Amino acid sequence: MVALSIRIGAPLAALLALSACNADRSRFPSLAIRPAERAYGTAQPVAPAASLPLTTQLPAGADLNARVAALSDTARAAHGRFRERQGEAARVIDAAKGSAPGTEAWSRAAIALAGLTSARGEGMVALSDLDRLLIAATEKAATGPDDDLKLVAPAHRAVADLLAEEDRSIAALSSALGS
Repeated sequence: MVALSIRIGAPLAALLALSACNADRSRFPSLAIRPAERAYGTAQPVAPAASLPLTTQLPAGADLNARVAALSDTARAAHGRFRERQGEAARVIDAAKGSAPGTEAWSRAAIALAGLTSARGEGMVALSDLDRLLIAATEKAATGPDDDLKLVAPAHRAVADLLAEEDRSIAALSSALGS
């Protein structure tokens, strides 16, 4: 009895599954490119804003003082650019207070906040390079003189403090936007 039901049931299930492949295709939309989709390909790309290099290029033989000074300068310059963008972002976010997500004002504010977060990334590059120098200086100080550590640690702390300030600004603006 069981063998008979399997012999009849298996071909019946296969027949039903195959019949789904032969369904009426007119009920489904075409996957051809629509005129509105063609319009997306006609926009001209926007030229990127001029930016400074994210890392400071120094010769391989540059001494530690020069490397730390260059990374600190890079971080301070990035922080200055962050502060410039922060004022504009705060103005746009303030104008969007009370706007529902997805509205024009809210979208502009979210884009301004994203730009501010991106500007923060420029300082992060300098901090990551200082991280590597701090690790090397700490390892060197563990077995020998700590002169390198005394040079790198304060610069690392200063850059980390700048980025912590930027983090607080981004968090406050994000909270004001309600995102």
